Amino acid sequence: MHVPYAFRLPATVLATALCTTLPFSVRAQEMPAPFGTGPVSSGLAAQESSNGTMAAPPAAQGRPSPGQADSTESGDIVVTATRREQRIQDVPIAISAIGAAAIQERQVTQVADIIKLAPNSQVSYPYGEGGPPNYVIRGISSTDYSPNQSKPIAIYIDEGIRNLQAFESMPVFDVERVEVLRGPQGTLYGKNATGGAVNIVTIKPGFTTEGYLTGSYGNFDRVRLQGAIQTPLIKDILSVRIAGLYVHDNGTFRNLAPGAGDLNQTDVFAIRGALQFQPSDDFEATLRYNHVRSGGRNYAPIAANIDFNDPAILFPGNNLGNQPGSNRNGLGFFESSLTRTPKRDIRIDGLNLVMKWNASDTITLNSVTTYDWGKWVDTVDSDGLELEVESPFVTRGKNLKQFVQEFRLATSFAGPFNLQAGAMYTWDSANAGFDFRLFTDPACGNACNAGLTANGRGLTQTNNFLQKRDGYSAYVRGELELARTLTATGGVRFSRDKVAVSRYNAFLGDTADTFAVNTIANVSDRRTFNDTSFEAGINWKPAETLLLYGSMREGYRTGAVNAQGFSDPSEVNFAPPETARTFEAGFKSTLLDRALTVNGSVFQTDYKNQQVIVPEGLLLPLRSISDSRVRGFEAEITAKPTNRVTLGVGIGVLDPTYGADAVVTGTSGVDVAGNQIANSARFSLNLNTNVVLAKLADATIEFNGDGVYTSRVYYDIGETLSQGGYWLANARVAYNADRFSVGAGVKNLFNEKYVSYGLQLRALGFDFLQRGVPRMYSADVTFRF
Repeated sequence: MHVPYAFRLPATVLATALCTTLPFSVRAQEMPAPFGTGPVSSGLAAQESSNGTMAAPPAAQGRPSPGQADSTESGDIVVTATRREQRIQDVPIAISAIGAAAIQERQVTQVADIIKLAPNSQVSYPYGEGGPPNYVIRGISSTDYSPNQSKPIAIYIDEGIRNLQAFESMPVFDVERVEVLRGPQGTLYGKNATGGAVNIVTIKPGFTTEGYLTGSYGNFDRVRLQGAIQTPLIKDILSVRIAGLYVHDNGTFRNLAPGAGDLNQTDVFAIRGALQFQPSDDFEATLRYNHVRSGGRNYAPIAANIDFNDPAILFPGNNLGNQPGSNRNGLGFFESSLTRTPKRDIRIDGLNLVMKWNASDTITLNSVTTYDWGKWVDTVDSDGLELEVESPFVTRGKNLKQFVQEFRLATSFAGPFNLQAGAMYTWDSANAGFDFRLFTDPACGNACNAGLTANGRGLTQTNNFLQKRDGYSAYVRGELELARTLTATGGVRFSRDKVAVSRYNAFLGDTADTFAVNTIANVSDRRTFNDTSFEAGINWKPAETLLLYGSMREGYRTGAVNAQGFSDPSEVNFAPPETARTFEAGFKSTLLDRALTVNGSVFQTDYKNQQVIVPEGLLLPLRSISDSRVRGFEAEITAKPTNRVTLGVGIGVLDPTYGADAVVTGTSGVDVAGNQIANSARFSLNLNTNVVLAKLADATIEFNGDGVYTSRVYYDIGETLSQGGYWLANARVAYNADRFSVGAGVKNLFNEKYVSYGLQLRALGFDFLQRGVPRMYSADVTFRF
């Protein structure tokens, strides 16, 4: 199915449809630096020195210039993608990074707004833009929306991995930088980094008293308040920082049902408290507490390809097709008509402790401890119609918990060889389940009255289970300097993961008795999965401004239990682990006295046992696809023709294809050989610009804009649901002074109508489609003190 909502951006608009950040510029220092423009103000977070100790910075969000934490004094961008500080142009990995200033300029509040701007990266939204998203990097993603699963893109917040997708719902606020690593990262990042990894680094407390406050207001009565304040408690030894975010609107999808309220509503409150303890130059500890609450009226999908008269669907001969509103009659793309008000309820708390000790001039020890807990209950009308075809659909993830402990040792010998070695333990648990109510509408007629009980109607499906997972891993990665300009790298990681499920129960019923038939009764099972992932590479730096590299990297995603068992104990099965092996060759170059940066790479990924959701009648069980292959190219170009203009281009080209002999496990019979990998796009293009329109005595007036093109994406493995190629554009103008900023911006500038996720539900007579949000505009003001 092609969704015909792809807006073609006119060529005359492309010149202005550009952005501040892609390829994720971190603008730093007075220089014709490749990733930015403008002088650095008082900085945003601690900057690590060459020996690994931490300098205490001012922590207020100074004028929206780049945070010096992301750059050296020469203006180079500094990242920790290899778990140690390096200039981004010296890292032999395809990586994009965005700093605090650019995040503020874009008014970013969610990780997805950043990831989708990197080459060969997209985002799909099975739970709408307010729920946990599916990230797609180089064609690798997840189609499983179950609350107990991990995704193949590892999300790290302050060095602690998030193993359940609800814990990935942390909004972006008071963040120092975000790093997007493309390709398998199995050695240093471990399991679930099959497609890549994302590092989110929040701002650490500094030893000055300062802060900031940002407020904005826009259409849909959208209010955003964000701020932070820090102060020392013991001079140069102990400091505290408190940051918060509040976002509320009245809903971006108009609901025509009287008194029901508009849908896709945002209601987010988040707070972070941090303590920085630094008793000496050789030791520091950062303790953070995070709290997130996300609620409001939920999304409303579009029901597409509706055919309630199909004799193959559940309850054939029903009367639903003759009812008013059964085919979205009279509704626009951004409109719905629901008398019910589905709710979202995500509540997450977490503690994070990062300690660093320079045990000697050459050895550094690191410890990362993370503990998170919370719940995620998502209630939705999955057909998006006035009728109750599938309503409600409830996703339950309660008593969610995770614990992560990692120890890491790094050397910095003067000699030719250095290494990093570490061990990690992870544990998580989830009380998960689903509730489905199918064809329970009274207007359905006699066909739907043949329930499982004498007085019931329709069909209900319910399941619940407890999942517990333990993971152990150990790794070592070394670098050997073969010559002054030539370095070899290699690494290995061993992982052992145990996945156990217990108290797996499922029931079939109807409107009279939801628990009429106990189809799965207290089933328990467990599996152990082992993996050894390798990496090897060679890096040649013939000049200070040029890096050439070649590498082989592997990634591993642990095996998973099917969360969609409803009818029989045999459905409580496990999908095997995913693996990916990527061969890559690339270069990074800085030209014309740092006024031009050109980075590029070519790669091939062999992708085995992708875990997928596959329609099998009324069920959507977890299956796997034996093999697929992704070949690709990507480039990031940043140019600074004048000290007032920065231009950027990001290009991604992929051939993401299931193998010629690809087989889907299970009974679906779906033929996927040669199909385009679900959620992937063959081509993406990002254009961006930052223009200083005027320089005043102590301020600037700046324009930022971006345009992102994504080619056709298929949302299922059978290529039946797709979104055609489309553009999204954003723009913002701001007045920036040292202590004060004011701006106005627009997201989805041309009000593009596009689908961000699809699920084939033909057994119910329709397809489930999620819509992207409409045009959103706002004005904002920031005070710094």
